[in-house]
Amino acid sequence: MDTNFFPKSLLQDTKKSLGSEFSDLTDKFQAGYTCIFWNHSGVIKHNQHNQDVESFKMPRKEVESYFTDQRDFRAVNDNGYYLGFKKTRHGVSNKASLSRKETEGFTYHPPTNWIIKTVEAYSGGTAGKGCTSGYKLTPNIINILDIWNNKAEEDIKEHSGWINTKGESIIDVTNKLKGGIVRNKSNVSKSINVDVMVKVDIEALTKHKEQLTIILNYLEGSNVVEGSRSREEEAIAATKGKAGVKVKHIIDNPLSSLINKGFNSDGIKQRITEINRLLLTSRELGNNNIPVIYEEVSTGRYTAKGAVIQGYHKSVRYAALKGCYEYDLEAAHQNILLQLLERKGVDFPELETIREYTENKQEIRVKLSEELDTDIDIVKRILQSLTYGAQLSTSNKCSLYETCDDILLLHRVVNNTWLKNYKSMFNKAHKHIVGSVDKITNAVGITKETKSKSKAIAHILQGYERLILDALVENSSRNDIALLLHDCVIFYNKHSPAELSAIVKEKTGFNLEFSEEKY
Repeated sequence: MDTNFFPKSLLQDTKKSLGSEFSDLTDKFQAGYTCIFWNHSGVIKHNQHNQDVESFKMPRKEVESYFTDQRDFRAVNDNGYYLGFKKTRHGVSNKASLSRKETEGFTYHPPTNWIIKTVEAYSGGTAGKGCTSGYKLTPNIINILDIWNNKAEEDIKEHSGWINTKGESIIDVTNKLKGGIVRNKSNVSKSINVDVMVKVDIEALTKHKEQLTIILNYLEGSNVVEGSRSREEEAIAATKGKAGVKVKHIIDNPLSSLINKGFNSDGIKQRITEINRLLLTSRELGNNNIPVIYEEVSTGRYTAKGAVIQGYHKSVRYAALKGCYEYDLEAAHQNILLQLLERKGVDFPELETIREYTENKQEIRVKLSEELDTDIDIVKRILQSLTYGAQLSTSNKCSLYETCDDILLLHRVVNNTWLKNYKSMFNKAHKHIVGSVDKITNAVGITKETKSKSKAIAHILQGYERLILDALVENSSRNDIALLLHDCVIFYNKHSPAELSAIVKEKTGFNLEFSEEKY
């Protein structure tokens, strides 16, 4: 099922602006290019290349989802190509065909060069290269996008709507899928699903964009050291025209997430880009709905295609879903692992570490924050990395190196006694949960072959996490589910955390608690 959707009006504007060079291409290439222009019209944390913050990454898998063969894309974009009409047994086809080599009856065309490669893909560990290629759109394409971005709703109405590369509307496709979740890996029924359209608060998004623009202007015009708390507080106070006023007196949820996370100019620009994408999507549909399509990753986790809302910065999510309620599983993976071991009657000394964490999560995070001399958000990322198999190592090849982003912090992490016990607990748990098998099937029926202890445990835990999420989806009204995150559900309306826990207990057997947060 093709789920590469893009704004129909952008396709029409691109045809008009680029003329025959674009419209003479095959339908697939016109749609594929439009997908790239839309999906990478701005660099956000989801598509940002790790070697060049101003470039977007575009893995081979993504390229081939647009064009089938990456070599065809290279021919059209970089090397030159041939267009013509294939001969069939009925005569000559009336549909354009593309060839990478000289073909009888086909005409040569120079490369389009609408997308410029900036970073070469990883090739044998050469310094400075990324694991996938980096790209930028040319100024000509950026100008087309800018003009399209600034059009009024009435100017695009004739050609508006969301279609995929086959020309199918998003509604028709998701009706076939029975909702916004695409399932092609797990054995869960397609009927356990959510609405593809998510209602967002346009007014709150517009307000937050205005706040971010003021903050960005302040940051770029300020001489205060970037990242300092005083700079952040003064920037946020500036959104109310109250520089010097204590931030706690003027802050709202979106701004609160900024002051807690810390920020810089690049992060603010990315948030503005995310909001612009939501506002343009709303304009294309003519209402306050945003389509969100979830795909299953290898463990079964639901991941929003293009990271829409789900993978955006938290402040943008708060603004988009203002008034909604988030119900988050408390220490989900730690609790699940502990209960799996208890079901088997397993106990060993290191389990005290995870029991301590599940009973006093916030206290442990604060304690680690003080011991490691870092923010609680970084502590959470460190714990998550270790839960998913990160090694306690100072090697720059290990995931903790990137998580810490500070060699001194990394050394403190590696030498922390509590974290050593925490990591040891996961190593021992593998023996009882996985054993000696290399092929594992998780709770939603996805089989994976791996010799990695950490990947095996993650596969099992994320499978149970998905099972729990599915139980909530199945026992909730579709009209009330705003968004799925990996270990929580965001509802439009308030729910009882105790009742959600009762559903999970009845359907899965796990005793889990939910925290509640109003956006």
